Amino acid sequence: MYDLFAQPLTVIPGIGATLEKRLMSRGINCIGDFLLHLPKDYVDDRHVMPIASLQEGMDARINGRIVSKQARGFGRNRQVMIKLADETGFIALNFFHSGYMMTDARLTEGREISVRGSVESWKGYLQMNHPDWCVMEAYHPGYRPVYASLAGLGGKRISTMIKQVLALLPTTAASPLDARLASEFHLPDLRSALARLHGPEDADRDLLEKANVRLKSEEVIIYLHLMREKKVAADCPGLTLQREGLSEQLLNSLPFPLTEAQTTVWSDISQDLHSGKRMHRLLQGDVGAGKTWIAALAMAKAAGCGYQAALLAPTEVLANQHAETLAELFAPLGLEIKLLTGSTRARARREMLAELQSGELKLIVGTHALLTEDVHFKQLALALVDEQHRFGVRQRWALADKKREGHEAVHLLGMTATPIPRTLALALYGDMDLSIMRGMPPGRKPVETRVIASSKMQPLIGGMQRILDGDGRIYWIVPRIDEDEDGLSVDQRVELLKGYFPDANVIGLHGRMKSKDKHAALEAFTTGQCTILVSTTVVEVGVNVPEARLIVIEAAQAYGLAQLHQLRGRVGRSSDQGYCMLVAGPETSEGSMARLKQMVNTHDGLELAEADLAMRGGGDAVGTRQHGDAGFRLLNMSEDAGLIRQWFENLPEFTPSEDMQRFWRPFAESTD
Repeated sequence: MYDLFAQPLTVIPGIGATLEKRLMSRGINCIGDFLLHLPKDYVDDRHVMPIASLQEGMDARINGRIVSKQARGFGRNRQVMIKLADETGFIALNFFHSGYMMTDARLTEGREISVRGSVESWKGYLQMNHPDWCVMEAYHPGYRPVYASLAGLGGKRISTMIKQVLALLPTTAASPLDARLASEFHLPDLRSALARLHGPEDADRDLLEKANVRLKSEEVIIYLHLMREKKVAADCPGLTLQREGLSEQLLNSLPFPLTEAQTTVWSDISQDLHSGKRMHRLLQGDVGAGKTWIAALAMAKAAGCGYQAALLAPTEVLANQHAETLAELFAPLGLEIKLLTGSTRARARREMLAELQSGELKLIVGTHALLTEDVHFKQLALALVDEQHRFGVRQRWALADKKREGHEAVHLLGMTATPIPRTLALALYGDMDLSIMRGMPPGRKPVETRVIASSKMQPLIGGMQRILDGDGRIYWIVPRIDEDEDGLSVDQRVELLKGYFPDANVIGLHGRMKSKDKHAALEAFTTGQCTILVSTTVVEVGVNVPEARLIVIEAAQAYGLAQLHQLRGRVGRSSDQGYCMLVAGPETSEGSMARLKQMVNTHDGLELAEADLAMRGGGDAVGTRQHGDAGFRLLNMSEDAGLIRQWFENLPEFTPSEDMQRFWRPFAESTD
């Protein structure tokens, strides 16, 4: 199965080099990736309605004969109008910018076609604008998957291509886990699960849920096996970091004394570093709880003992901010810290690598650029991995594995602002000891949070103007980069907000932008040249703009409470009051609305994570993957908590092959 998954996209009819490049830029690198672009919903497409039974607002399937076809306008703006009739009546079909349809032989007068679309009324007559259509022979009644657009491909084209991909998988294609999961847990084989999710024979949600669980089980079992392997490897001697004065000096020079939570965590870490055994610890700290100070103290301790320390961050934005903050903290101690990213110029990079190898440079911050084979340390004592859930298991370890032959193991400190309930954290990060840091630094006010329906957003415009008039700045978060029918993409929202706020210099930001363009967008927002930043969740962590006072999060019901809490943490980073508006989409259920309202009165991330787990622990069959947690392909930490714990407690004995591990834990895992 995994040999087949690894085949290039060009084996799919209709995908050439240009489209392959576009899809690869969206993280779709092979046919297996394409199959994990799961439907966001399903439509019951079994019933054909008589035209006379149609009513405005319906989404319906009709069959009919083309009575007439005519065009209006010229060039790109040419509009094609088709009059379609059955034995009960007629309807108008309008296609904009579609002049090519006038020469399509399948649409000649007298031909019969099948059409699906949304029914509208115009001057007393029924019509459909841009409906899906096919010749009668191509219509097959059943349940039709609905896909989010991808790399400019519409849902209909994606559906066709996925059918072609499934046809490439022979019925004998199997996963090494198929037999075990079928006999002991009554789950379908991997190929059948994919076929069911992409082309269900009926709308049985239980069967869809089983297929979804089968896919997620493959991912979590492989992940937990890697964790088990790493836990065994972690139990070994490490460098003893004891006698030094730099961390004490730094502690005394901090602008505020450590909070009680920070003091406890620093005590845990100090004991690990003094013990002579390798530290393997995860520091889970709430948004704004002061993890950077703890990281700085640990790095100063390593440097004070004559060794090196390196901090790995998932994005250049975050690495830059860490480098600036740490440089400020270390300057009074005479400690130098440098930044290594993919954007570092060749000459500066060569100099940095030489300084690391000689031991002249003690402290460094970097992105994946730190993990390349040509990066050698004289004696690395401490590896820190920030937002570690954004990295694969092996990447988390890759920095700590840069130890010289014959030296003791490198201490590893993972850090995350993602609040994860303790029981779940022990399963997800079973190779690490856990320290939890709660509470906020002095002088911060809780962010005032409200939930509003998307139909009642108009008053929000006035509130935004008041924030801008008071020299504040605004984040506007949308769920996707690509355009979709609901308008919730970065570019679509930038255009809309420019109309309302022409003087705000509205700018868009997302993870597929080039690094220099991301920096330019953030720099403009940080300096105030831009006062409204429209972004995906790329701003979830690490972006620190004290003037940002309002964050608007659209389609808030699609995110976990932990992720919403992290996004909320982008505002209220000064003594000014911060505000968070959670905009619930029209499809939001009562349960989802109740879940969002937890955010209004609760400002403790761990408490929210526990609430999310209690309310969403059962999961949902389809449509949730678009907002899953970084680092996992299908799993969502809150929705799939029960599944993660189930496999943690009943892990099947088997050895994942290299190609299985490569597919489920790909190398590049930093998120949008």
